[in-house]
Amino acid sequence: MGKIGIEVKIPGNAKTYDFQVDDRMKVGSAKKQIMSNITEFEGYDVFNGTKDIAVCSVELEGLLEDGESFHKAGVKNGSRLVIV
Repeated sequence: MGKIGIEVKIPGNAKTYDFQVDDRMKVGSAKKQIMSNITEFEGYDVFNGTKDIAVCSVELEGLLEDGESFHKAGVKNGSRLVIV
């Protein structure tokens, strides 16, 4: 258990970002932090205020549940996620 590096792709602006998260962190909490960090970094709301945002795993080929941890979801170091 510990920090894992993930790659996050945002189709809305066609960019990819690298993050480190604690593998015990809930997907929903990390999603909020990641969205906030990207918005701050880009200087505008990349997500256009959308509330219904999903996190998908490329390796696991599916959606990640907000209430589960990255570890329980099977997300590992180097995983690629897409936020849509």
